[in-house]
Amino acid sequence: MKKTIFLTGASGSMGSEAFKELLKRRERFNIVLLLLPGAKEKRAFHKYKNNEGIKIIWGDITNYENVLQGVTGADYILNTAAIIPPLADRYPELAAKVNYDGVKNILQAIQAQPNGCQQIKFVNVASVAMTGDRLPPIHLGRVGDPLKPNLFDHYALSKISAEREVIESGLKYWVSLRMTYIAIPNVLSLLNPIMFHQPLATCCELITKRDAGFMIVNTCEDHIPETFWRRVYNASGGPNTRFIYHDYLQQVMKLLCLGEFKKLMEDKWFCRRNFHCHFFEDAHLLNNYLHHWRDTLQDHYQQILEESPLILKLYRSSPLRYLIHPWIIKNLLIKPKAYAKDGPMGWIRNKERERLLAFFGSDQNQTFSLVKEEKKVGKPFHLNHGYNEDKPEKDLNINDLQTAAKFRGGYCRAVKMKPGDLRTKLEWQCAFGHIFKASPYLVLKTGHWCPVCDLSPWNHSEIATKNPFFAQVWNRY
Repeated sequence: MKKTIFLTGASGSMGSEAFKELLKRRERFNIVLLLLPGAKEKRAFHKYKNNEGIKIIWGDITNYENVLQGVTGADYILNTAAIIPPLADRYPELAAKVNYDGVKNILQAIQAQPNGCQQIKFVNVASVAMTGDRLPPIHLGRVGDPLKPNLFDHYALSKISAEREVIESGLKYWVSLRMTYIAIPNVLSLLNPIMFHQPLATCCELITKRDAGFMIVNTCEDHIPETFWRRVYNASGGPNTRFIYHDYLQQVMKLLCLGEFKKLMEDKWFCRRNFHCHFFEDAHLLNNYLHHWRDTLQDHYQQILEESPLILKLYRSSPLRYLIHPWIIKNLLIKPKAYAKDGPMGWIRNKERERLLAFFGSDQNQTFSLVKEEKKVGKPFHLNHGYNEDKPEKDLNINDLQTAAKFRGGYCRAVKMKPGDLRTKLEWQCAFGHIFKASPYLVLKTGHWCPVCDLSPWNHSEIATKNPFFAQVWNRY
């Protein structure tokens, strides 16, 4: 019997690739799509509206009735719908509605189904943005590291809130995939002021959009065991997709025959902190289940060449490109993005003090020496999670919880727990006196802590003075 897959966000980069994968497996899957009734979506999906085994719901994830229609009868829910930066930066309320309220609508719709909490499988797409700025030496991360939404990052805040809802939902089958940078071959689409928000020394482990779609659809296959579910995973393309941002830009400029990085961009255009991405220590755990590590960094570069817009292909193949001086490309194409309202130089020009403090560490001096042009980074600092991680989950007890809570500046108010029961919610208190309920799995295994402090108005310095766990990722700057 065919399984029914409810996919949201099928017009996005990851969702569109997931839809392509589902089409390849139509002999096993019925497909239900929730799509915005926009002109772009209707043009792209019009040809599928009468196809057997494909149902299109024209609606919005923020509308509960639309979501309920998609969830009803579904065996799996793949939620790739999201408002991401830079749109999320400009419209934070919209980001919260789609990224957080949308997930709550899905959970409510699952709970409304007969035995839905025990049968329907929900795949939540979270983000590496939740752990924030992880420049060297803390550039190697794993699930369970502190959550640290960057200042002004409303996208990260919405994803943190949504993942917490999923983890604590009581569903028998859920999984949260913290997606890394999903690489888009059309690099012109990335020519945006946000490209300068990322420090040149950022370490990143990408995944191609092809592999991202392949990965999420693989969660629907029968061979996936019970042990896969009720877990949070880091999701990337693996160690063979790692790069340092400066080197990545340099290679892309070279591939497109635009010129050398140092002739096209200036170091001062780039922020010095307050972005996200890092290498993953534990991404192999997800690959062991889904086997999605296919493309490498070199494959991504090849995809850039093959899928570049026609204008770039013509430029690369034309001898006339030698007549175009790098100064023209720099000053007419790239520099305006750095000096735009949302660009770092725009912030300096408009004296946006809070953003300069957040992204540069100072509002007085934005003159810095160029990051070293090398592909090697130093030995990473391994973060402490505040309890014995080598201890089997079945043996974790109230003492482990108290130890972990103390390292977070608070304590577990419960006096007992059943050893190994990481799913029953207990009462905790943070260093600022906030009392909350959370499962031991949420606290020990995922990096979540106090729901108030995790979403605080970015008072990271104050939190770090009382929370040694969090201080590991804040005091290094």
